[in-house]
Amino acid sequence: MTTTSGLRLPTLRLGVIGAGTIAEFHVAAARRTGGQAQVVAVCDVRAEAAEKLAAEAGALVFTDHRAMIDAGGLDAVVITVPHALHTPITLDAAAAGLHVLLGEADPPPTREDAIRMIEACRAAGVVFAVGHVLRFVPTLRAAASYLASGELGRVVVASERRTADYADPARPRWFLDPGMAGGGIVLNVGTHSIDKLQMLVGSPIVEVTGHTAAPAGGSVETEAVALARHADGTRSTISVTGTGLPFTDEAEVVCGEGAIRISRGEGVWSFRRGVATQVAAPEPGEMTTAFAAQLADFARACAENGTPEVTPEYALSVLDVALAVYESSRQGSSITVKGQL
Repeated sequence: MTTTSGLRLPTLRLGVIGAGTIAEFHVAAARRTGGQAQVVAVCDVRAEAAEKLAAEAGALVFTDHRAMIDAGGLDAVVITVPHALHTPITLDAAAAGLHVLLGEADPPPTREDAIRMIEACRAAGVVFAVGHVLRFVPTLRAAASYLASGELGRVVVASERRTADYADPARPRWFLDPGMAGGGIVLNVGTHSIDKLQMLVGSPIVEVTGHTAAPAGGSVETEAVALARHADGTRSTISVTGTGLPFTDEAEVVCGEGAIRISRGEGVWSFRRGVATQVAAPEPGEMTTAFAAQLADFARACAENGTPEVTPEYALSVLDVALAVYESSRQGSSITVKGQL
């Protein structure tokens, strides 16, 4: 990585804490940053998993994150562990002066924990970024830019729909443990939908009316729907379901003079006066590209001691919307979303 004056900055030395599927994306992303970041250590309580991922990166292996931090040689950590562990590990990293990338958008179980993490990193003077990786997906960025151009007029309504097999045996079992995960599909899938809608509409969600449902005997919800009101008056809907339906990842945004549809398999299409036009085609390996762009942005922020594209304050706003969906479902009424810090 170079500055505007052409000076090359040192490579960001990363420790990855948690060696699951998302960690694999981050290790692959580091190899695509052109030397901006390098994974030099991997930690997981499962020694076998840590060893396997470390071998791919040519990194050191640890089974305790404190031992990894104490060993030195790191500039930052990427945290990809169960949600209940986000806060203590972030606090330990910040206390050691390490920058932190929370490797997935999935938040800690409580708002109080999120604020503790933000305040600890702020007090330590380290960069704290949160992995809302959809912000870096090329087709989504193209869709957001197209909408912001005003070519189709002002956004009127929007909808976001995602389906997934929430009980997929390949999913780590802690996702079904409310103590470790903090919730179900709203926190683990719905937060991506909330972020996507705020990105596309270009306005934060300030009120929700939501409903959640869990299967018989289930410990976390697998279904959720919500009607959202954005600060600019736009209304949007969110539907996330985890039972039985084929995979879907699709958003539609209706504007004053046309509409767009964004889907994982078809890219971005604009519909105006009966004419369909492809705004952006889906690219092979879009998520791989997005993880690399996200990590490059984090490395830039660390090098400059600056601000990442996805700030922790923004991530808190997404968590606040998700928590409002839960509260609305409990109360059976509309809930105003809490303000940021």
